[in-house]
Amino acid sequence: MNFTQINVFINVAETLNFSETAQKMHMTQPSITKNIQQLELELTKKLFNRNKGIVSLTAEGEFFYYNISDIMLRIEQTVTQVKQQDFFDNITLGYTNTPFEKMFLPKLLKRMATDLDNVNLALHNFNLNSSVDDLLSKRFDLLLTTDDNVGINKNIAFEPILESNFKVLLPITDRLAKRSILTIDDLINSDIIYFNPRQSPPAIDQVQMTLKDLGPKRKFNVAETANTLVTMVKGQQGIGILPGFVIDQNDLEIASVPLESEVKITYGLAYLKSDDRLFLHDLIHLMKEVILNEYD
Repeated sequence: MNFTQINVFINVAETLNFSETAQKMHMTQPSITKNIQQLELELTKKLFNRNKGIVSLTAEGEFFYYNISDIMLRIEQTVTQVKQQDFFDNITLGYTNTPFEKMFLPKLLKRMATDLDNVNLALHNFNLNSSVDDLLSKRFDLLLTTDDNVGINKNIAFEPILESNFKVLLPITDRLAKRSILTIDDLINSDIIYFNPRQSPPAIDQVQMTLKDLGPKRKFNVAETANTLVTMVKGQQGIGILPGFVIDQNDLEIASVPLESEVKITYGLAYLKSDDRLFLHDLIHLMKEVILNEYD
């Protein structure tokens, strides 16, 4: 086992896409596959399920990812802090790599180069279900998450940025794609792609539970990430439901129609209340500005 194999595994676990990982790591796809196979051989465990182009973590893969990614993050943080201890203020930001985050994070980094050039921002994927522990253990300084995901914790502050309703994602050829609004009952004959409740905020699961109450569908699938759900919708595997702020409104390959629902969800930044570093709060202010500009 070596660092290359581990880094390849972590990247595939976060993207659930071998070709995307190959592009990110500047490697060939066969090389990515070979590294994963070698790692699985050494561990004597299967880490990924592969089914018709859909990649997901096995139970062993999830366990290995959660533990090894934490170790690798600590190593990276330590190396960075040793190298830059006298020059930069370091912040580790956790994000879930949604289509919307892919849009605004590059713009944030560009703004930081001029407005907060003293701050070194490290970006790392995190599991939504571990967000509270990730903050309390100081694995992350700041998280892009939802209010219901961090809940009420006396040690955690939540800075709201966007409140959103939910939207139905459909292939552009779907019969419902031209509608201005949809109800749950409108979806009764549609194939459904559920966002894995272990990976999604509670509000999404609350909405998805109403779909299950409609009775049997033609078929249903489960997506491990928002990106996977979007890809499956584009591949006409069914329809899905996501918060409005998760969706790339400029994506012309899918249709998104507002869902009539009383459930709302708030997107923002979570951090420790005890963290009074001025540069952290300067970054929060800048992030709010960039996100709101991008969402408008």
